[in-house]
Amino acid sequence: KMESAFKTQEEVEGIITNRCKGGYVVNVNSCLCFLPGSQICTKPLKNFDHLMNTPLKFLCVKLDDVRGNIVVSRRAVLEKSRNESLDKVLSKFKENDIVDGQVKAILDWGAFLDLNGVDALLHVTDMSYSRVKKPADLLSIGQTIKVKIIKIDNETRRISCGIKQMHADPYDKLEKNYKVGEIYEGIVQKVVDYGVFIKLEEGLEGLAHQSELSWTKKNIHPGKILSTSQKIEVVLLEKDIEKRRLSLSYKNTQVNPWIKFAQDHKVGDQFEGMVKNIT
Repeated sequence: KMESAFKTQEEVEGIITNRCKGGYVVNVNSCLCFLPGSQICTKPLKNFDHLMNTPLKFLCVKLDDVRGNIVVSRRAVLEKSRNESLDKVLSKFKENDIVDGQVKAILDWGAFLDLNGVDALLHVTDMSYSRVKKPADLLSIGQTIKVKIIKIDNETRRISCGIKQMHADPYDKLEKNYKVGEIYEGIVQKVVDYGVFIKLEEGLEGLAHQSELSWTKKNIHPGKILSTSQKIEVVLLEKDIEKRRLSLSYKNTQVNPWIKFAQDHKVGDQFEGMVKNIT
């Protein structure tokens, strides 16, 4: 009977009777089989006492006629039933579908969502067209969000989804709406050592380098000139659609004191000034 079950991969019913080295002994109709510890469940459990002396389903995964050894697996049965249910659920989803998902776990590089019993990955780069430092800043565990399915891998049974794919890419209208040399309004999103990130519109950010913040203040921390959430005007210096980069200037929206000084004063003029520092 066990030889037949091994060839046809038919499930057999047995009872775990006791422990042994490396696993457990399973009694299948008075036929003693070996159940490795790794094959008892799909999840790592510390205690298996609740499974002892209970009728369970197993698959015969190895049969040695010479030694008379039979190896069974409960994990294979669980994975088989899980894969069958996964196939049913996956058949309901298609790429580009917009579905509701519940946040199960949040990591540094993304989040796992529950889509009606199927796990889906939401990568940090698919959350927003803007820079996302931490997924936890946008999501919380248990939250229900709308996402777009961007890829279904039938071999690995994995679903990849995104939030930003539901909206138009702001860089697509960059060429039409933004011109180099023009002045635009923005909000300071982030202050770093080398400059300031400024949001022009949702999903569209640019960098104003430290050298583009002030005409007179050199080697000063950007945080002493601008602060987060501050509304300012900036000049678009350069746009690179392929690299998705915008270069902005804050100082160009203000009068250049060197040019103004040259216009107001000529060589040889006398004027009053205050001693700033002595070196």
